Amino acid sequence: MRHWIFIILLTLSSAAAEAQKIRVRKVKGNQAVVETTGAPLRQGATYDLISQEDFGDEATANNRHYLIGLNFAMSSLKSDAAGSNNVTAIDFSTRFGWNFGNFEIGPVISYSTQIATVTATTYKLGGFADYNMIPNIPGEAFIYGLGGIVAFGQHDPGGSSVNGDLKYDLIDSFVGPFVKWFPTSGPFGFRVDAGYFYERQNTITAGTITVSGFSSSVGIFTYF
Repeated sequence: MRHWIFIILLTLSSAAAEAQKIRVRKVKGNQAVVETTGAPLRQGATYDLISQEDFGDEATANNRHYLIGLNFAMSSLKSDAAGSNNVTAIDFSTRFGWNFGNFEIGPVISYSTQIATVTATTYKLGGFADYNMIPNIPGEAFIYGLGGIVAFGQHDPGGSSVNGDLKYDLIDSFVGPFVKWFPTSGPFGFRVDAGYFYERQNTITAGTITVSGFSSSVGIFTYF
């Protein structure tokens, strides 16, 4: 009888230990703030932890070291050129980046089209930087912060003049708050950005022109 009681207790304790997981919320040196999904931890107690490799595919599949994302943005812009009108711009961009917890950086490639009297296109290459108010680590469902993008490119007006189409170079920037949402707290998620857009155009006929206004975007991404 005692033999069976021992086996039952051993099985229950093993199942409880296997089901219990801890999440590191904050780290400072060798000290950390953690939360547990199992039995409450006792202050001052010592617990044995296993290495990440021992968790197998479940843990390694939920890393957030690198990211790939696709953004769709719509902007309402105003040029300071004489006689210009408000322009609606639609922009598609893709990004690859490195996640360092509170900071994320990487390159951005974008293609945009502007709808006015004629359809114009722009190709840009640049970089982005995100500041996360809390570390972007596995298990976090919502990440809030401030993001920025700087890019260089070339614009094709799409219209014609006495000299034919006049393409010109430009540089633009964007800054504003964002929210990242991981529906399953896993590697896949969505983001929403809103903020201020500024662009400096070096045209041939009109000289330097600035375009600015409100811009917002939505995106999908995955971390690995």
